[in-house]
Amino acid sequence: MAAVDFLPDEIVLNILARLPTKPLIRSRSVSRYWRRMLMNPYFMKLRSRKTIILHINRETLDFIDGNVSTNDDSTYSAFKRCYPLEHLHTMRAYARLIGSFNGLVLIVYIKDLILYNPFTGESKKLPDPPTPIMYRNGYGFGYGDTPSDLKLVKFIEFSHRFEVYDFKRNSWSSWSSDKYGIRYIMFRHSVGTFLNGYLYWIKSQHGLIVCSVKDMVLSEINLPSTTSKTTFGNLGTINGCLCWLKVTNSSIFKLWVMKEPSSIESSSWVNTHSFTLDHKWDFYHPLNIFDDGKILIVSVFKKLIVYDISKGSYETLNIALTSERFPIQQMNCIQYVETLVSPSDVCISRLDGR
Repeated sequence: MAAVDFLPDEIVLNILARLPTKPLIRSRSVSRYWRRMLMNPYFMKLRSRKTIILHINRETLDFIDGNVSTNDDSTYSAFKRCYPLEHLHTMRAYARLIGSFNGLVLIVYIKDLILYNPFTGESKKLPDPPTPIMYRNGYGFGYGDTPSDLKLVKFIEFSHRFEVYDFKRNSWSSWSSDKYGIRYIMFRHSVGTFLNGYLYWIKSQHGLIVCSVKDMVLSEINLPSTTSKTTFGNLGTINGCLCWLKVTNSSIFKLWVMKEPSSIESSSWVNTHSFTLDHKWDFYHPLNIFDDGKILIVSVFKKLIVYDISKGSYETLNIALTSERFPIQQMNCIQYVETLVSPSDVCISRLDGR
């Protein structure tokens, strides 16, 4: 009997990791074994492809494919896609990008909460929360001790209540913030930042709301004390540390990093970087702070700028954004890593409750 030639899994995975998106997705249908192999997080790490998704208009989502970099040899491409779910394509309403987990993106669109895989195009509507979705609700997306403890936190602004969707249990629960002395919150930025089991929101110019995702315990911490007037600020993470980027009226960017806090209640902030952009534009909006130290900024004329704090330099990307009259303060973006995981596989039961 002739010997049967075969390739080790490691070689097969390295070959598949180099395929374009459509052939790769079709490869899942070869066999159950291939499907399990391609669903393994190790496989997607081989591709190491990060994509930025921007919400900058009311008809489509804009994507920047590849790792945003200020290196001379960096390459990137831009493309557009309609919102997930067919009935949303013609609604022409504002959306919010809440967060990303293992390549799945959480979107709030009008009255729908949608879990979306931009890589495969699959999406799933989450069950409706106990109270209606309002524009000024606060949202956070993260997990507790392990990624299996994935939760969505929804704050009701000007209230003492917040609601939690548990992906594993496929259910909502209601909580009170009264016992923590936190009432009638008004968010400066309604989308929370997740880091090491905690969600953070800017509730005012000088304070943060902090939520422990594991046990839903709330607390408050102060932002750095500054003497200059702040027009706006953004939270993010750099090298695994919480950071706050503010822009003054004179277009000076100041980056503060929270260094190894001994506890959530007693934090220490350090001003690590200050910079300006040598442009004729005099108004900027930071879109996101990426953990590798790059900051994506949009100008009043919708020019995208990437500032690299490790090099102290920046680059204006040659990407044309949609020209729709859309306030840059309402633009937001997130970065996600490609995955073949389906939104339906995130929790034990189906997300639609059936």
